[in-house]
Amino acid sequence: MSDRVELTEHTVYILNGIKLLPHYTLPVYVTPGHTRLTPMKLWTVQELKDAGAVESSAFLWPRHILAAGG
Repeated sequence: MSDRVELTEHTVYILNGIKLLPHYTLPVYVTPGHTRLTPMKLWTVQELKDAGAVESSAFLWPRHILAAGG
């Protein structure tokens, strides 16, 4: 596969040892591993800070590519 996408640095938050990632299109952060039985929880930055989350960074696929289905 020659279509390689460069990873870009994004702000993430760590809450109780769990890394929350930025949503693809919304200005919120999401919990990992959601299913039909365990729905995704959306967190604002303020909610994360109020809960004691620690700001960090991670290299992820660009959000605009994921939002476009790509």
